[in-house]
Amino acid sequence: MRGILADTLVRFLPERRNLLNLSFSLGDETRLETLLADAGFRDIHVERETRTDTLGSFDEYWLPIEAGTGSIPQCYLALDDDDRRLVRDEAKAKLAQFGTEGKLTMSVELLIGRGHA
Repeated sequence: MRGILADTLVRFLPERRNLLNLSFSLGDETRLETLLADAGFRDIHVERETRTDTLGSFDEYWLPIEAGTGSIPQCYLALDDDDRRLVRDEAKAKLAQFGTEGKLTMSVELLIGRGHA
C-alpha cells in the first residue's frame, strides 16, 4: 500500500532507494524459499496471497505517514516542507485511481512462507 509513496520519494531521495524499496525486496517466491532454507527451515511452503483493504479517505491513509510510522514515512519527514507538500500532492493524485466515493480500496499482494525448524 506504500509502493506509490516509495516510488515518489525515490525521485526526491535517490540515495535512499534501497531503504525505500526494502519492504518490497521479498516479492520473489524463490528468493523467500531460499532464505528460509538457508535459515535451516525444511518442508518449506511459500504461497502468494492478495488481500484488499479499504480506508475511509486519503487522510486516513496519510495519517501514519505524517506520524512517521516506518522507514518510508521517516524518509518523507526528512524532506523540507515544500518537498513534503509536493510528495503528498503527487501521492494523492496517484492514489485517486483507487478511490470511490472518497474511500481508497487497494489490493496488496504478499508472500507467506512457512516451514519447520
